[in-house]
Amino acid sequence: MRRDNIRMAAAKLRRRGLDVDILPHKTSLRIRKPDEMDWRDLKRALRSVLQPRRGSVFLCSETTGRAFICNNAGNQPGRFERL
Repeated sequence: MRRDNIRMAAAKLRRRGLDVDILPHKTSLRIRKPDEMDWRDLKRALRSVLQPRRGSVFLCSETTGRAFICNNAGNQPGRFERL
């Protein structure tokens, strides 16, 4: 996330309609997507808070169990890949 401020990232995601909690160790967020939000909108929102060159996000679904990673440091920055 830009300037490494977890609170700013959480606030930005909340403005985009996501339910966000900062976890106790303050380096991770618990994010709940509203049912009406499209997968593309979720990806766009998450990319918007990542650092441009080295930011990354690990995303796990509680309902399907699928896991995804998006890493801006690789050769395909900003792309979500299923693990």
